[in-house]
Amino acid sequence: MITLIWNVRGAASETFRCIFKELMRQHRPDIAILLETKCSGDKAKRVIHNLGFSYSILEEAQGFVGGIWICWNRPDINITTIEKHSQYLYVKIQTQSEKEWFLTAVYASPQSQNRRELWPKILNIANQTMGDWLIAGDFNEIKDSSEKKGGATISNRDCKVFSGWINRWGLIDLGFIGSRYTWRGPQWEGQDRVFKRLDRALANHSWRTRFHEAMVEVLARTNSDHHPLLIINERERVRGQDRPFRFEAMWGMHQEFQNCLNTSWNKNNSLLGSFVDLKEDLQKWNKETFGNIFKIKRRILNRISGIQRSRSYGNNRYLDKLEQDLNKELENVLDKEETFWMQKSRQQWIVEGDRNTKYYHTKTVIRRRRNKIQKLRRTDGSWIEEDDELKDHIVNHFQSIYQEQVSISPIENLYDTLPNFNAYVYMKLIAEPTEEEIKNALYSIGSFKALESDGFPSLIYKNNWDLMK
Repeated sequence: MITLIWNVRGAASETFRCIFKELMRQHRPDIAILLETKCSGDKAKRVIHNLGFSYSILEEAQGFVGGIWICWNRPDINITTIEKHSQYLYVKIQTQSEKEWFLTAVYASPQSQNRRELWPKILNIANQTMGDWLIAGDFNEIKDSSEKKGGATISNRDCKVFSGWINRWGLIDLGFIGSRYTWRGPQWEGQDRVFKRLDRALANHSWRTRFHEAMVEVLARTNSDHHPLLIINERERVRGQDRPFRFEAMWGMHQEFQNCLNTSWNKNNSLLGSFVDLKEDLQKWNKETFGNIFKIKRRILNRISGIQRSRSYGNNRYLDKLEQDLNKELENVLDKEETFWMQKSRQQWIVEGDRNTKYYHTKTVIRRRRNKIQKLRRTDGSWIEEDDELKDHIVNHFQSIYQEQVSISPIENLYDTLPNFNAYVYMKLIAEPTEEEIKNALYSIGSFKALESDGFPSLIYKNNWDLMK
């Protein structure tokens, strides 16, 4: 699903209608959210009809101030109002084929005293929303100095208050692709023009993990001092790409892992050759023995559910024993799943308390989203968005860098430029490192760090030092 959200600074003009229809034609959003529409009543209904929408939910403008519209055309999208306010619309969104999720469209008042009324209400929504929740719009606030350019010095206190509220809500900023600043302000005499990132999209952890490919694109600004935001829940997946091998730490939790490792590892072979053989054997072992933990977890849960639905449940010793054994298997699988997501999240420590699979999963989604290249700009200013074009552009760029011819001039008086070492320091420099020094250096590296191109992190060396040294 694609959602367009835009502070339009008035929706009634003919100029806006033409520009907005072109935006809809180019990006084809399923839902359009217009903020600060500055019209209400019958006039608002006529404008919505002229924009070509069949369905809408409105928070009316107060005279020529404010106004929030949620508009759509697809008959299979069902949007119901949960709560209305002059600064937000809180709705539930559901399609016939997907699970429901919740959306709060925000137009925070430019008046700070009115804006203060908004945050407690949003906090209340955050506390009562049990499902996947997205909150997006014009917040009229910035989190830190990186979100403003030009003008007077920022208020660190206001930034801390806003960022503090985001943390208290437990929300994740979806980031942006395109312009960093979403609002262009005035240019006062003697100062640079002001730019700020006032518009953004935030989500709770369940929305973010459900739509882990979601991204926010900042579109070109026209007919308003705000940029439109295009929120894309899911990108079209590219299939058939070969994934590189990665050693999974959870494999070591299987009772047969050590046997596989001992059988595969050949001390008479070179280190490189041993790892090539080990990689092939582990890939086969993973498929034939270890299995897919997510499928195994679903199968165990289904079996437990079947036992508990049985008519003889509670009066059958065999079923009681089977349920007990399945719960032990489930505990083991959940431990492996936690280790899986912890490794993906690149965390170096365990969070104390209950099982933290949800925390590590969320961290992984954020890290992957941050590291993913969605588009690149060419030297002529045009953008590259297709995966194959991105790949070719990156390869060609680095090939052009490393194919540059560099002339090397001989260094005269080489020995005069070298430092003088005494015999003791010289012997230390040329001495081979001891086994203990190598081991200490290895154990100082994070277990999931130093991932080589072969896909093995330092963890496997640490856990199998006696075998591999």
